[in-house]
Amino acid sequence: MNILFIGDISGRPGRQTIKEILPQIKNENKVDFVIANAENSAGGRGVTRAIIDELSSYGIDFFTTGEHVWDIKDFKDELHDQKLPLVRPLNYERSEDLPGVGFKEIDLGSKGRIVVIALLGQTFMRDFVKNPFWEMDRILDENDWENAAIIVDFHTEATAEKITMGNYLRNRVTAVLGTHTHVGTIDARILGKTGYVTDVGMVGPNDASLWANFDNVTHNFKYPFKKPFEMEMIGSRVFNSVLLEIDDKSTGNAIRKCKKISRIDKYLE
Repeated sequence: MNILFIGDISGRPGRQTIKEILPQIKNENKVDFVIANAENSAGGRGVTRAIIDELSSYGIDFFTTGEHVWDIKDFKDELHDQKLPLVRPLNYERSEDLPGVGFKEIDLGSKGRIVVIALLGQTFMRDFVKNPFWEMDRILDENDWENAAIIVDFHTEATAEKITMGNYLRNRVTAVLGTHTHVGTIDARILGKTGYVTDVGMVGPNDASLWANFDNVTHNFKYPFKKPFEMEMIGSRVFNSVLLEIDDKSTGNAIRKCKKISRIDKYLE
């Protein structure tokens, strides 16, 4: 089974990039399932149901998020829909009282099961959350996911925290994929049976600071009086993703092995 995981989709430029190149990438790489982080897909912060429907029509099957999942107020109500193909972060305090879920199991029939987990880190992050290491221990202990492909989106800032989580979950999940920084890293590798990359990257404006116009970001670094970020709408665009090649079934272990992880990065003028 081939799973494509796409980095943080950022605003309209990111959505347009998905529309233009995802079908070709899926066809060339015989992709069976597509997951994307969508927490920045609505103007750079947040997501809406209409945007989930739009991105689904372009060929994305499932979505992860991070702390910006709460930024558009009305979307909170959408999280109550159990059919929504999306997970919000697992490890909030009193997570059971929040709308939405932090993991979902998807049955692909003859292709097997996929479990998608969204997880927030603690270092340099905005939201106070429960320890992600303890939470992963708990969720893996409580669920029988034998022969499933378990994909973890670890959404956090610090590279050390991401690398440590990758090692911590070595051979316990199929892949640990970092998101949040919007800057793709070159360290895609296999840790035992677990695919790992520190950050997948992003989809959106390339001539920008993450996704924001350089003028306002530069101003905010120079001066104590701040300007709001604005989405960069012109210039080149980037598409960052990783392709996971996964064993057809496990060999006596609780998870399916990631045989190979490869970066797929495209640039559009």
